[in-house]
Amino acid sequence: MKPIQQTYLIDATPAQVWRALTDPEIIAEWSGADAEFEPTVGAEYALWDGGIVGQIVEVVPNKKLVQTWMPDSWMREDSVVTFTLTPVGKQTQVDLLHENVEGFDYAGTVEGWDAYYLGVIKRMFETKAKKAVRVKAAKAKKVTAKKKPVAISAKKTTKKK
Repeated sequence: MKPIQQTYLIDATPAQVWRALTDPEIIAEWSGADAEFEPTVGAEYALWDGGIVGQIVEVVPNKKLVQTWMPDSWMREDSVVTFTLTPVGKQTQVDLLHENVEGFDYAGTVEGWDAYYLGVIKRMFETKAKKAVRVKAAKAKKVTAKKKPVAISAKKTTKKK
């Protein structure tokens, strides 16, 4: 089975994306389920209330995370996911490589990365960015509205000849 390779450009810094991938509170925010995750080589993790489990294989903070991947419906134990984070201006490019995907679940896994994982993280940051812009615009409008209009009077002067 060929590996899954996907790329996402996310409106966030590598540190913010890293936290979304590794901080159980943020994982719970975007996934809607409990997560156990410690980004330490050899540590075991659980996502979606234990529906996916694995072990952390490699950690380069804010740059690279490698972990085994074992959904509860899979038989194979050699599936590995690699997330590589690269700053691109004010955004982060996330390159996903998922190797040794269970054959019967290949299409579902391809779709799942966008529908339930990296696509959701991307949309979460886009929503936060749009909300921040709206809040900033509302504050600017409020400040402008508080300014009192200044009355300007002009006297017409005429010169005597």
